[in-house]
Amino acid sequence: MADKMIALRLDKSLYDRISEDAAKENRSINNYIVTKLSDTVPTNNLEQRQIVGSVVRGDKINMANDLVEVKGIYYRYDLLANDLVDKTRNYQVIKANGNILTIQELKSEK
Repeated sequence: MADKMIALRLDKSLYDRISEDAAKENRSINNYIVTKLSDTVPTNNLEQRQIVGSVVRGDKINMANDLVEVKGIYYRYDLLANDLVDKTRNYQVIKANGNILTIQELKSEK
């Protein structure tokens, strides 16, 4: 599918904030806006409908091959705090981007 081009009108203050944030992340303004919109506008795929929000036991996370099992399906994962996985803790899927899930430890357990 071809990319679509649109004209977007922004007030100067908003444009300046976007430009500053994009520069901090070493990204183009276009890439920054597309990424923010992609993160905000939900897709209607399986992961968004049924996986995001799921709780996963630590023993279902395999750090050796970077896979996590969620509802019988294996996904690659990013651990939000870049900590080591504690097999005795529970983790929650907070984001899905294709076949990569972002997970974070449930803090209420500590």
